[in-house]
Amino acid sequence: MTATAKRLAVGPSPRPAKSTRDRILFVAAELFARQGFHATTTREIAAAVGVRQPSLFHHFSSKGTIAEGLLEWDLGRALPRVREIAALGEPAGVRLYRYLLFDVGHLSSAPYNLSAIYNEEVIGSPDFARWARLRDELHDVVQSIVADGVASGEFIQIPAALVRQAIAGILVRALTLNSGGRGEGSLLADQVARLLVRGLLTDPARIDEIGRLAGQPPELPSRAIQG
Repeated sequence: MTATAKRLAVGPSPRPAKSTRDRILFVAAELFARQGFHATTTREIAAAVGVRQPSLFHHFSSKGTIAEGLLEWDLGRALPRVREIAALGEPAGVRLYRYLLFDVGHLSSAPYNLSAIYNEEVIGSPDFARWARLRDELHDVVQSIVADGVASGEFIQIPAALVRQAIAGILVRALTLNSGGRGEGSLLADQVARLLVRGLLTDPARIDEIGRLAGQPPELPSRAIQG
């Protein structure tokens, strides 16, 4: 066993892997987090997974496509869901609470350590510009929910961009500390949602009602039900 493989064998977030592709993503994410994206080689990843490089390249053509696989697991799943939440015919407080329940829970329960893919080495690189745009779109959707709450008087008068930036910072912290099987996603998600939404409400006494509504299945438009 190589030194890299030994380090991973005693790593902080071991879990059973379902397939070779899954093991590659899991191991690569750990190595990216510990060594940095640029410092990690496909040879190291293959050795730590226990496969030869040709086997790794059967699943991923390069180190960059491995990182894209991790981004797809996160942004590729999250953005469509966030768009759906933003489009619901619910008060902004319920939508924001519902979004935070989803996204904090999603990141905190991620099977892969996502802490390295949202730094400048990856998401800030021109090679990943498409993913940076998708991340920015997600942030814009969240900001629009906050702006709706401010405009309706449900939220205090505060720049929606400032709230969006605060949420983004909390999400990065959540994935840094919890992704890769290192935390409790559902409990943290409710705590974060309650803290942030309560702080925005012009009537903080409504937080219990909002949390209850956000925890229920959303009422979908009739066309979605028919489909």
